[in-house]
Amino acid sequence: MSLFPEKYLFEELKAKAYDLDIPKIKLSDFSYITENLKYKLFKWQEDALINFLTYEAIKEREEDFASTHLLFNMATGAGKTLVMAATILYYYKKGYRNFIFFVNQNNIVGKTEENLCNTSHNKYLFAQNIVIDDQTVSIKKVNTFADFSDDIQIKFTSIHALHNDVYKVKEDNVFLEDLQRKDLIMLGDEAHHLNAKTIKNKGIQLEILATKELSEGASQDDVEKSWEHTVIELLLNKGSKKSNFTNKNVLLEFTATVPEDEQVRKKYLPKTIVKFDLKDFLKAGYTKEINLVSSSFDKKKRILQALLFNWYRHKIALKYNIQNFKPVILFRSKTVDIAEQNNSKDDFVFFKDLIQDLQSSDFDFLHEIDDTKLMEEVEIYKKGQSRIIDVKRFITENNISLKEIIDYMQDYFNERNCIITNSKTNKTKKEKTDEGTDRLLNSLEDKENHIRSIFTVQRLTEGWDVQNLYDIVRLYEGQNSGGSNKGKSGGATTSEVQLIGRGVRYCPFKFEEKEANKRKFDGDLNHELRVLEEFYFHSDNDERYLSELKKELKDKEWLTDNKVIKLFGFKKEFLDKNKDFQIFVNTRLDNKNKKKRKLPELHKDFEFAYKIENLAINETNIRLEKDEADKIRYDSGNSDFTTIGTKLKTFETHIIRKALNIQARKDNSIFRFCHLKEELEITSMDEVLDDKFFGSLKIDVLMVKTSYNGGLTKEENLQNIPNEQKLKLLVRFFEKLGNELKQISNPYIGSEFSAEKLIKLFPEKPKAVILDEKNTQLEAELIAKNWYVSNAFHGTSEEQKLMDFLKTVMGNFENKYDEVQFLRNEGVYTIYDFKTGKGFQPDFILLLKQNAQNLYYQVFIEPKGDQFKDEDNLFEKGKEGWKEKFLQEITEKYSITGNLKIENNDFRLIGLPLYNQKSSLDFKAKVKEYLATEIV
Repeated sequence: MSLFPEKYLFEELKAKAYDLDIPKIKLSDFSYITENLKYKLFKWQEDALINFLTYEAIKEREEDFASTHLLFNMATGAGKTLVMAATILYYYKKGYRNFIFFVNQNNIVGKTEENLCNTSHNKYLFAQNIVIDDQTVSIKKVNTFADFSDDIQIKFTSIHALHNDVYKVKEDNVFLEDLQRKDLIMLGDEAHHLNAKTIKNKGIQLEILATKELSEGASQDDVEKSWEHTVIELLLNKGSKKSNFTNKNVLLEFTATVPEDEQVRKKYLPKTIVKFDLKDFLKAGYTKEINLVSSSFDKKKRILQALLFNWYRHKIALKYNIQNFKPVILFRSKTVDIAEQNNSKDDFVFFKDLIQDLQSSDFDFLHEIDDTKLMEEVEIYKKGQSRIIDVKRFITENNISLKEIIDYMQDYFNERNCIITNSKTNKTKKEKTDEGTDRLLNSLEDKENHIRSIFTVQRLTEGWDVQNLYDIVRLYEGQNSGGSNKGKSGGATTSEVQLIGRGVRYCPFKFEEKEANKRKFDGDLNHELRVLEEFYFHSDNDERYLSELKKELKDKEWLTDNKVIKLFGFKKEFLDKNKDFQIFVNTRLDNKNKKKRKLPELHKDFEFAYKIENLAINETNIRLEKDEADKIRYDSGNSDFTTIGTKLKTFETHIIRKALNIQARKDNSIFRFCHLKEELEITSMDEVLDDKFFGSLKIDVLMVKTSYNGGLTKEENLQNIPNEQKLKLLVRFFEKLGNELKQISNPYIGSEFSAEKLIKLFPEKPKAVILDEKNTQLEAELIAKNWYVSNAFHGTSEEQKLMDFLKTVMGNFENKYDEVQFLRNEGVYTIYDFKTGKGFQPDFILLLKQNAQNLYYQVFIEPKGDQFKDEDNLFEKGKEGWKEKFLQEITEKYSITGNLKIENNDFRLIGLPLYNQKSSLDFKAKVKEYLATEIV
């Protein structure tokens, strides 16, 4: 399929689909996928699936009967396994029943098995009941595939075990001939290991372990050679050398890391269906920020500093009422060999003794810290070193005793709450975990999981998925062997980089209206909660070692010298003239008019009626007018209709789930699991059908009295309603229920606007920014303009486009108004929607003055990119549509002279439509209408 040898597959798909006249793929057309996943997909997951589905559409259109081999290159924490689950649903719908999941480590096999098969596991990825084509689908873990089954059969295995299964015939075990006659979907995780032959071959035939079993102690090298040969040559290609036979087999590889090898790169160019690696994940803001905390501290002090950071995060989370927050520390040792220094067992004993014997004097080192020097750091990845100053300040300001801190450490870090990733029965020099340890390590976020600290060497460098790891402490010192003196980092350093990749997974928490899964304080580095968005790697300050570590991280673009802390405020000359200048702002208030009721009252008052006029007429006049439905005015004795009273739980579960999913797809829907989980304190979607939640809510179905239903029971009448009409009924039911729930859970409103001093609302603040040429150029140009009153500029691509546009038209405003001032809001000024109290921070404010009338205009301007548009290429129905509506409400309320006054001056507030360079006609029209200024 590859058209251009230097392009990735995903870069070719759009043009190829266009050439073949394939319509744009929409996930809404694949509802059997989205409705059967437990979680809503993030944008990058949607992009991956759309690429995948586009590829499949092209393959089908071209009548390509060759096997499929694709790579999903997605960062740790980006949700590869959820995408994998989506592909399983897709291929099941296509008729596949036999799936093999394989990986290089047994602990990853167990973790994925839980995610895909264990419905009671908190990380289970499918809906509780999978329904495809109105049939309930089961997922079964198998050792061998049944010839006739309508279930999703998955064999979970390591590549080591799969290789041996292929080469030996054994009762109840798969073998090669059996597999080669089936159509298989193979799912390879941590697939960067599937390239030993590619890397080492370099065009020379390599001897492969093709006919012998691998011993239990086989080397990683031998295992990886077997992986590539067994999976691709023997299974994917069915052992055939022919290239023109019909082969329905599929191999989907998933990895966060692709080996830095030219042969491997070329191999995957025509196979890579998505590329969203950790550097993309970091830039998108869905990870913690990486901080390197190096010091001259010895092992004891490094441990104590990490423990202080842990305690501080705990206290901050309590302060902001963040529930079930449990920060974890990983302590990294050099070896598991107890005969050598810096082994994990001795390190654990050292830690245990330190915790048991903690005294106040152990923290005397805090007085030796040079606060001034630490505060001078501006590179964001070094800023974590100054957190110790915040900890000291917090202790002093809150009058906290060292005894309280010691009590916390001795309680939370006692021996029971620590774990070593090496089985007590392991007699080898290679780390091995047992099943119980793996279970604890793979559920660290659970409330019931008591583990607070982990002692490891390199067992967790791959396949480990954890959100609440905040610190990695390197317990040994100096440069790793085999390192920078050879121009290549040592294996231990590479392992540390991989561990850091595990640690940066974001730990979600709610704060105001901000997205729970995304960093919230890149624009407010002084906010206390910022510490919950930072990951720290603690080490000694050995210069050669740090140089090697930084190089590895920068080569991967996980760190950058261009990401710095920048201060944003006003130009001095503007502040000197406008110290007392006031602008208008509103606040969020408690909603005194909200319904003071909970679910029991809702059960008592909730009424819903739905009329089905004729079962033979599909979707015609079947919905009551709202006032009719709300009042339930039908009489069961009516000669035309009969009322069948029932409850939600009497409908088929798969139709209920489909209706719920339709409502959940709406932006900010209360029916998304994350929202219902918080509102109702449920652990799975199945619970919503319990009587105490929604299951017993009343539904009245109005049906025409006919001979068709006259003699049937209520249950028989309901069963005879077609599924399409039941779905329509339930969609309307949840629509009304959602409105009721919002009234219960809408605690806030936005106040009227009132005046405040500008300098109070816009304090100078630090912000983390990545310096780039365009922003640097714009900043220089803007600061030179009299009308630009901020002292810096840094914006997104859409904000840059707005500024490029405004530079060309600001003269139009200067010709019309006596004073023109334009300022950038760096996340310090928030306005709140009148009806819901939802807040947002308009990016820019334009201040205009007409001296003759003592008239001021305060104009809100907010640019938005294409990704926020709806299907009509507008913002109205999109995620940000509520902001545009709110801005219009501000204009309608405050654009009339006399509504807002300060002394003898009149103020008008104008909220312009969201600005988008490609669709700016409405923006320009409203500028002309409200500000009497024509801009083109």
